[in-house]
Amino acid sequence: MFSKIIAVLIILAVTAVPVVMGQAAESGNGEQEVLTVELMVIRETSMSSNRRQNLLGLEYIEDAIGRGDAGDEIYAALERLVLTGSQNRVVARGAVVNNFPDVRQEAARQLGVLGTEEARAILLRAILSEREPMVLQEMMNSLGSIDLEDNTQTISIMVWVANRFHRTFPPNNHVALATVNALEQLAERDGGLTYHHAFRYLFAVAEGPYVLPVRERAWEVIDGLRGDGDSEG
Repeated sequence: MFSKIIAVLIILAVTAVPVVMGQAAESGNGEQEVLTVELMVIRETSMSSNRRQNLLGLEYIEDAIGRGDAGDEIYAALERLVLTGSQNRVVARGAVVNNFPDVRQEAARQLGVLGTEEARAILLRAILSEREPMVLQEMMNSLGSIDLEDNTQTISIMVWVANRFHRTFPPNNHVALATVNALEQLAERDGGLTYHHAFRYLFAVAEGPYVLPVRERAWEVIDGLRGDGDSEG
């Protein structure tokens, strides 16, 4: 209920100003796209350092994506939200007051739904500074689900980040499993896995201090990749 009240207040505030006063974003065909009330709400809520408003903005974004309406403002808002509290910090009295892992997690999921080159670029930027396992898990899931060619950079960054968590004790099972699954998806898309550090990571998980299902999953992916290599040879 509180989020709905916020939504009404924001809409009343932005509708008090003519829509044409909003900034116009250049679309791909060179025409100007005047911001609608919905897009202005998304912009304002994504800039807020209030968790409830961030989550409200994500609800609006999800609706827009569901309609196939994902323009520049949607990407800009998701980039702000997936970086909130990690790279985009608001500090008060020496403490970060906008560190909302659930906001970043949902933004990462929605970027995976978009599945575009721009969405992948935002995720790769965000994953480098992410420290929360629950968010990293979602970022790995999203990166693995994006169906694009040339995943070399994606794989190298994912493995670098995953290795950073592998060295902690105890290592995080959820991050490891999400990374293993994503590597399998990307390898299938690329027709194999050639990045040797990715193989090292898979073996490290398979033989590491993880729960049995995670270790078995790593061995399963390794065996599948070996089979692909044998069939090609």
